[in-house]
Amino acid sequence: MDKNSREYEVCVCRHVTRGAIEDFIKESGVTDFKEVCAQMNMGNVCGACRETVMEIIDSSR
Repeated sequence: MDKNSREYEVCVCRHVTRGAIEDFIKESGVTDFKEVCAQMNMGNVCGACRETVMEIIDSSR
């Protein structure tokens, strides 16, 4: 699946999609990496999603 698709599962450990992250950032206004991860309960198991989460946050600014 395309990493830019809203259905792309960014965090496979917690089953969080790109669309869910984009919506959270848009609705909450939170753009701090640690805060996004903490509030969405992701990025805290294997860590493989962290780079992609940072890219999504950067593209939302």
